[in-house]
Amino acid sequence: MVQAGRRHAVGGFTIIELLVVISIITVLLAILMPALSDARENGREAVCKAQLNQFGHGALLYANANDDFLCSGSFDPEVASGRDGPVDQVGWVADLVNSASAFPAQQLCPSNPARYNQKLGINGHTYTPAEAMDLVRRGYNTNYTQAWYMARTEFNPNGRGSLKSVPGTFGPLNTSALKNVDSARVPLVGDARTDLDDKVLGERSVKTMTDGPYGGDYGPQNYADFGPAHGRGSWIRLKDHAGIRANVVMADGHVSSFKDNDRDGEFALDDSVDPPVQKDLTADVFDGVLSLGRRWVDPSR
Repeated sequence: MVQAGRRHAVGGFTIIELLVVISIITVLLAILMPALSDARENGREAVCKAQLNQFGHGALLYANANDDFLCSGSFDPEVASGRDGPVDQVGWVADLVNSASAFPAQQLCPSNPARYNQKLGINGHTYTPAEAMDLVRRGYNTNYTQAWYMARTEFNPNGRGSLKSVPGTFGPLNTSALKNVDSARVPLVGDARTDLDDKVLGERSVKTMTDGPYGGDYGPQNYADFGPAHGRGSWIRLKDHAGIRANVVMADGHVSSFKDNDRDGEFALDDSVDPPVQKDLTADVFDGVLSLGRRWVDPSR
């Protein structure tokens, strides 16, 4: 029989027991945090792919209404250098915003540490900070990079200008230029390489367009301005990020994912061999002359 008024002893944790519990919690957090981080990044990458898919479909809609041209040019206002025009009037971003097909300034890659395009303020030669802020507010910004093919198609031997200029090339990509190559292998827009040198509104920016042919007017495409924004690898100090994968929307509208195998933060060519070869990108990405459907003018190479 329990006696009335009996006092019950109140138990408590000893210091050793508390330390054991804390140790267990610490171990569990160490196990769970990478998994949670990976899950968060996988979600961001899914968002990136969905946005690129929308950009691709927007380009196809633009082509339907504009004589099969996939865009009006590049996001590049340096008209004195033979470039395209004001970014709110010309270029793939303006095409999408002005047709309300997509809104790149609100659809930034969530994993890319850069938030602005370099052409909004490169060394003060394009827009003032106030003008850049206004363009961003109105939706004319992106942290994705356009492929040279989409804006320039091919070198124009009868033109007068550089490979990045409108006069020196055939201009925006037309679906008719894809008759000799599978459109599923031709990139349009993708995750961008980011460097710390070009600043816009005090922050790092992304490259506007890939460089195009390397080593000559009909050389292989230099895709170094595409950049790995997703996944986690070893930290790249000069790039200040640890991305290992990039997503790219192709001319048929589908999105492909590619890996930075050599971990240099970009998708560059290996020019230590002749002819140069892609170090990271596979044969799933075309890098030759569109009108020929092969890498070189010389069929023996």
